[in-house]
Amino acid sequence: MANDLIVKHNKVIESKYNMTSTEAKIIAKLTCLIEKNDEDFKEHTFRSRDLLEELGLGENNYVALKESIRKLITREIEIHQPDKRELITTFLSSCVYDNINSTITLSYDPKLKPYFLQLKNNFTKYYLENILELKSFYSIRIYELLKQYERIKERKITITDLREILDVKDKYKLYADFKRRILLQAQDEINQKTDLEVDFEEIKTGRKVTGIKFIIHKKELPERELEFKEFPKESYSPEVLELFQLLPPKEQVEAHKRELSKLLKEHSYDYLKADIEYAKQFEVKNFLGFLKSSCQRGHYSTAEVEKKERKEDLARQREAEEQRKQELEKKIKQKAEEKARERYSKLSEQELEEYGSKYESLPKMLKERITREDFVIGALEEELEEELRELTEMMF
Repeated sequence: MANDLIVKHNKVIESKYNMTSTEAKIIAKLTCLIEKNDEDFKEHTFRSRDLLEELGLGENNYVALKESIRKLITREIEIHQPDKRELITTFLSSCVYDNINSTITLSYDPKLKPYFLQLKNNFTKYYLENILELKSFYSIRIYELLKQYERIKERKITITDLREILDVKDKYKLYADFKRRILLQAQDEINQKTDLEVDFEEIKTGRKVTGIKFIIHKKELPERELEFKEFPKESYSPEVLELFQLLPPKEQVEAHKRELSKLLKEHSYDYLKADIEYAKQFEVKNFLGFLKSSCQRGHYSTAEVEKKERKEDLARQREAEEQRKQELEKKIKQKAEEKARERYSKLSEQELEEYGSKYESLPKMLKERITREDFVIGALEEELEEELRELTEMMF
């Protein structure tokens, strides 16, 4: 991971496009596989499981991964060129999804070659690990914009240009929303999870915020973080270790304990034990692959018993999940109500005016029932609830 260097032309850094953070990380992974002397884009094949694990997307999110790539095929990038020309193309030229082997083959669109291959100058580089933990797509884009100006230590950009780059002309029209949902979230994520420390100042024309000055610092990593770390070996249940001992000697490698642990989440110990004995009767090159296939097809399974147990287990899981959602929603509402009044007391004069204009647009009958302050606090509560829900969706 430490050697996964991403290098891209500054025209791409400042280009206009929009996608999810998952899609952006898939593109980033594809980019870091480009070699310095490549003259053409190559096709790269990924195992779905490896891609999910490396990008931190959850090891079983296969459907979500496939859906992300399906959307990614359609994502456009708009790059400004000399003589007031614009290149509008998609990131990817093709995608091949192998459902049998669960692999994905991707390749960049050839029109993007001048912006990724044989770059000699006017480029920005950073390591993949710096964006993998960023939850917001806008945090990733702003990180790249700041990385471009890292040596200068500051970057000034108009709100209009930043909206254009992030492709949010029609979203977060109030500056207060733009600041909270994009700027502050990006600042928080970048400071916590990347190699940069960033602050920003608002540039005003009269009383209106028209630009941002980012102050950029490279973090000095503590010496202990630069040393190699020893990671403890994973611990496994007795059932996993017993099943491991049943594998043929040449298959008793540490990685297969992890695979057996995953299989135990889907099948019983006796089910797996019987299938291991069944698989050992055959001479196969990929024993574990054959074992998984055998499990899926139900050799030596007590199918009806397992089906009933699985159904009951899923029902319990759904009930627990519903209860968790209800409790979470209750906590979200309580937290939003608590934070709304706190945020209200910190609103700037400009932000109060923006909310006030919304209040004034209410019908007279409604304004007679609610004060301006209660209206603003109510609006803040709704926004906070939405933010908290989005945050929890990223976490689960």
